[in-house]
This record gives sequence, C-alpha cells and structure tokens, in this order.
Amino acid sequence: LRFIILPVMFRGKAMDLTVLLAILGFSSSSACSIIAVGKDASSSGFPMVSHTDDAGGASADIRLVRVPRKRWPKGSRRPLYKWNDGYPRVVSAALSPEYAADGDQEESTPLGYIPQVEETWAYWDTDYGVQNEWGLSMAESTSSAKTVGWPADQPGGYNRAGIEDLSKIAMERCKTARCAITTMGQIAVEQGFYSADSGDPGKPDFADSSEALVIADADPGDLWIFNVMTGKNNASAIWAAQRVPPDHVVAVANSFTIRKMNLTDIENFLHSPGVEDLALEMGWTQSQAGLDFLGAYGFLDGYVDRRMWRIFNLLSPEEGSRLDPNTLISDFNATRPLPSSLPAAKGSVTLRMVMDALRDHYEGTPYDLTQGMASGPFSNPNRGATAPKTVKGQWERAISLPRTAWSFINVARRGGRSILWFGYDAPHGTAYLPFYGGATEGAPESYHSHEGSMSKFSTKVAWWAFNLINQYQDLNFALINTDVRRKAAEFEEDAMRSMDQWEAEADGLSAAHAMALLTSRSNNFVRAKVDDWWNLAWSLFAKYGRYQITFNETETGWKSMQYPAWWIHSPDVGFTLSIPAQGMQFTEDTVQKLSHLAQVEEELSLLRRQNAMEMTRAVHTWSMALGVVTLGMSLLLGVMYKLGLSHGQKSFQVEALYH
Repeated sequence: LRFIILPVMFRGKAMDLTVLLAILGFSSSSACSIIAVGKDASSSGFPMVSHTDDAGGASADIRLVRVPRKRWPKGSRRPLYKWNDGYPRVVSAALSPEYAADGDQEESTPLGYIPQVEETWAYWDTDYGVQNEWGLSMAESTSSAKTVGWPADQPGGYNRAGIEDLSKIAMERCKTARCAITTMGQIAVEQGFYSADSGDPGKPDFADSSEALVIADADPGDLWIFNVMTGKNNASAIWAAQRVPPDHVVAVANSFTIRKMNLTDIENFLHSPGVEDLALEMGWTQSQAGLDFLGAYGFLDGYVDRRMWRIFNLLSPEEGSRLDPNTLISDFNATRPLPSSLPAAKGSVTLRMVMDALRDHYEGTPYDLTQGMASGPFSNPNRGATAPKTVKGQWERAISLPRTAWSFINVARRGGRSILWFGYDAPHGTAYLPFYGGATEGAPESYHSHEGSMSKFSTKVAWWAFNLINQYQDLNFALINTDVRRKAAEFEEDAMRSMDQWEAEADGLSAAHAMALLTSRSNNFVRAKVDDWWNLAWSLFAKYGRYQITFNETETGWKSMQYPAWWIHSPDVGFTLSIPAQGMQFTEDTVQKLSHLAQVEEELSLLRRQNAMEMTRAVHTWSMALGVVTLGMSLLLGVMYKLGLSHGQKSFQVEALYH
C-alpha cells in the first residue's frame, strides 16, 4: 500500500490526512474524464472538448435540456441552486421551460442570488453547462484538493456556488473561454465555492472536494484548463487557469493538472487574487520556487495516471510513447512526469479518434480489461460490482465505464454551427448523435421527457434504449459489442455525411432561417436514429438469446456460442477436470453407454406422442424400451464398478463432446 500523509485545511486548521490510494480502491461519485484537442491538432481546425459523465452508484438526471436565450428585466437576480444528482436536477421554470415543475414537483429553493445580466445566451445543459449558441464549450472532471467546503444550507457550510451553477452562468453570459474563466472565478471567490461531492463536516471528502474544467471557444478558438477549490476556512475560493497551446491534446482524469505557473503571464495564466497565499501559509509551496498549482493544492495518485497516459498515447502516439505508464502525476521527480498537455501533429486528431478514445478499455496494452480471467470467457471489460470492504485492491480504471450516464464531444465551430455529439450511457455501447450549439429549439422529446428516469423504465426515454443494449451485451461482450459498434459507426458516419448536406442547403438562407433548418434536420435525424437503436435492441435479443446465435428459422440458421480454449482449459473453470460426484473420471466406454441411453430416451419421447389409436402397440414398444433402459443402466453400473476397481484407463476428452 502507498500511504501519503498530507497536511490539509479543515475548519481553519492544519491537520494530517492519511490517504490510502492505488490498490485501496478509490471511488468518486462523479469521477469523470476529459479529453480535449487544440484547434491546430484537430483535423477540422476547430478545438474539441469531450466528457464522460461517470455518475457513480446513485442515479443521475439523464435529461439533455435546452436553456433558451432570454432577456431579463432590470434588477433581476440569478438564483444559485443546490443541484440534485437524480431526477429532477432542478425545478425552475425561469431557467428553462424544460425545467418547469411536472406534476406535484415544487420549485427549487435557491442557496443565494447574484445580479442578473440584461440578456443570457441559449445553451445545452446537463449536470453542467455543455455548449452555448456561440460555441463556448466545456467538459468537467471532479478532482481532489487539500481544502474542502459545503453549501450554505447545511451546518458548517458557507458557500453558495458549485461547479454546476458556475458552468451554467458562464454559458449564459460568455462567448469566450477567457470570459468564462473570469466570470466563474469572480463568482466563486465572492459567493464561496463548494463541491457537491465533499461529504459533510463530520466526514469530509477531500478526494472529491474540487473541480476541473476544460473550456473551448469557437472564436478565437482557444482551449483553457480551469482548476477551482474552496479557499481558507472552508469558504471563498482559490482558482487557476492555463491556456493550452493550440497544437496540444489534453487529458484530465480527476486531478488538477496545472503545474508551474507564471503569474505575470496574463496571456497564458489566470488566477484568483492571492492564489499563493494559503499554500505559503500552510507550507505547501516555497515562494522562491514559484507556484506549482497541482503540487501545492492537489494530491491524488493511482486513479488518475493510467487514463492520462492512455489518452496521450491514443491521440499523440509519438509523444505519448515516451511516457511511462507507471508514472504518477504527483511524482515531481519523474524523468518524464505526466504533463497537463502534449503536442500532436498538425491536423492529426480526428473526431473519430476522440470517439474511439472515449470507448477505450486499454485494448492491446498490458492493462487490457478485455483480457484475463476477470473479463470472463467473452472479453467483458466491465467491472461493475464492488469488492467486499475487507478486500483491498483496485481494477484498472478505464475511460469507458458501465456507470457512465452519458458522454459527449463538443466541436467549437463558428457561425452558430458548433456541434454537440451526444451519446447516452457507456461510450462503448452508444452512438454519438449531433446537436447544433445554435439550435432554435430543444432536442427531441425523448431527451428531456418526464416519462422515465434511471429508476423508471420507459420506451419514451432515449437513455433507456442505449442502457438496455449496454446491459444486454454483457451476455457475450465480444460478440454483441462488435455488432453494436458496427451499428454506432454507421450512425455516426451517416450523421457526418448528412450534416454536409444540411449545411450546404442552409448556406443560401438567412442566419435565422439557416439555423432553424439545421435544427429541424438534426432533430429529425436524431429521432429516427433513436427509433433505430430501439430496433437494434430488440434484434439483439432475438439474435443472441438462449446463449445461441440465431440467424433465421431454418434448421441450420443458428449456432452455439463457444467458450474460448484458454478459458475452458483453465483449472479455475474446472470444465476439463470432469469430476462427477463419485470422484471418478468418465472413460470413453462410459460415455458410449450414456450416449446409448440417451438414444433410448429419445425413442421413448417419440412413443409418448403416438396416436391413442395405437395405444396397445405403443405400450408394447414402451415396455420393450424400458427393458432396454434397464439393460443399459445395468451395463452402466457395471462399467462404473469396473472404473472403481481398475486404474490407468485412457481418459476420454470431454472437450470433444462439447464441440
């Protein structure tokens, strides 16, 4: 075990926190991953930011909500909410008609208010703001820190701004990443920042007490990393932001990643007032060394590092291959420490590469979750259940998880044509479908319906189509997921081709009419593809049910699923041991006698179905068959008796019988 003794700030005092990491089995309630690509590294010339919403064991509100553009009366106030994880995440008709009360739901009570601006922009919303009409795009990852804070509605809580509201307010008010950072930072400092996953004052959760965002804009096409945590005395906030070079790729996996900061370089670094003060007071940094934000304020090992290594290897193979997969992000003495970003060849990173990275389980590496006994006979990478609390250990943490509620890739394009590629449930079993950032209306009803939730099944809710397939493919992941990924690729390629056609059609229209057309085309496409995904689910049930593969109704229109040789031969499986209750091995002669008896039983079954008019003949034949059975059983007992007395007989390979 690796023990890290950390001085942390709790209730205004320094205390030691013993953190058991790596094989201890770290778990975060919102442990999401971010992959981002600078505009020069991107094959499209536009920056991309992606997010997996790995909701944990609790349910999540699975709605993709459209918050409309809106003008506000002078003197209006913007509420700050304590957002729920489960449905409904908030009830607020003022924020969006899609957040209005349904049935007996009551309006959410704000934690506080800030002055409202004259006009707010339209955007796509989930737990966090996703993408607005100007192409401002975000992705989130809960992180660890040496401070912790709680919302003002509970004892010991002094704070009113979580990352949920901060990200949404930035979407409402900003067009650029720089504006988003300064807006969120100012509100966090003034209102106090808290993480929704900070536990409570009686049991603070430092492992989930901070947040990281990666933010992209369409114009000028920048990419920024934003890290924020609670400030001194469990109040206010400390934050830092770093601009990413445009030819770089970014990986964030539940940790701060901003390292050495040049506090005078305002073109590339932004930060809260007195960003060094608490670190200097607590001895977390030395003034002459400059501020390493992660080194001063973060601490997480063992749950972060392999994902970062894998993302860099997938998207920047030349640079990523130089990294050690066993390097810890906090190992400041490493020969080549894990960086916050890496350069990639110009135009080398495609949308498809990012989609595939989100679906990754370390395939083809020494950490491949589809290989080995834990993956079962059918290469299942999912490790959904938990280990007993007395057992210490940890699975490799893949990018794609069975508990992912949704994932997306934002492409920050100009002219209102930014794209949100949104996929429900685990990335390895989803299809990413396109929504325009400048959409003139919300997504199809199944994306924000009140008819169902994670705890209530409904065929009127799109999430369930994807979740159903993801659950079912665990029956034989290797076979079924191959079909699923093939279909997903078809959908995604169809979407890319269709978008070219839609946009060519829209080019001759006014901006308003063009966006209305693109919204209609996109929604119709998504609606049809969700229907097709439901049909895929039903077809998979028919094709792979009963542990058979069924193609049609003919005698030869099926075949059995087959266990792989490595698994069936394993002593842990026990198949080839073939030990019956008497402790004796079956011999070839024994199996021949059993086969003869099986034939007799088949004849008996046929005789039972004879017409009543032939009853006499049937009874006679049946009596003869019983005699044969008796004789056969006698032979079998005799053989088994001989088996118990003799040794060295040639064992029959039961595996041949299986095939």
